[in-house]
Amino acid sequence: MGRHRRGLRKLFISLIGLQAKAGKISLKIKMWERISEVSMRRGNEADYLVFGELVIGGYALPEGNFKTPTAIVDGGANIGMFALQAAARFPDLPIKCYEPDSANLKQLQINLESNRIKAEIVPKALWSKTAELFFHPGLSYSGYVSEEMSPFPISCCLPEIPNGCWLKLDIEGAEYEVLPALLCRSTKPAIISMEIHDFARRGESLLQLLRVHGYSIWGSFKPDDVCVTICAYKPI
Repeated sequence: MGRHRRGLRKLFISLIGLQAKAGKISLKIKMWERISEVSMRRGNEADYLVFGELVIGGYALPEGNFKTPTAIVDGGANIGMFALQAAARFPDLPIKCYEPDSANLKQLQINLESNRIKAEIVPKALWSKTAELFFHPGLSYSGYVSEEMSPFPISCCLPEIPNGCWLKLDIEGAEYEVLPALLCRSTKPAIISMEIHDFARRGESLLQLLRVHGYSIWGSFKPDDVCVTICAYKPI
């Protein structure tokens, strides 16, 4: 539901809040053949939005033939929606989640435990190197990280990527730092699901980088879109 529909959004959020118990909202969703239980925080619009993305398909896999991944790496795990989706599709693969926000980490742990998903959690944001940077809240659903100073210092790292993994990046613009650094390594993901911000101005540079490294691009978007979600994969 677009941000321009403010009245409907407010009503929708209020109606969801009526279902809360002890400050939490629990819903069930079927993905592939698995029923997953999702817990959200009452009144937390970001939680509702990421769940809404999951309902409409989440990070869809490409329609073409792709290599089966060897592991799952969730960059910008938030409260665990992608981790639930990936675990439903590939229940036997190891999962590693990167998430810097302490409140999100608590909710992430709840969602993982309620679905009996064992995952390694790294409480850090992603960047092109290990660094102490700064978080800037409120300029997107979850804020963004940059080298520009703010009152909120944050620990960052370049994620560890097992060869042939399914990598998801929803890192609020840091994809322009992280993806080039990752693709310089000898180990590369088989599938990259990624939200690209500032797409109209800068996104084509990332698409071209992926093509140079042998990835096919799957997704529906227009050149003037502000933010798009794509899936890059190594064809069989």
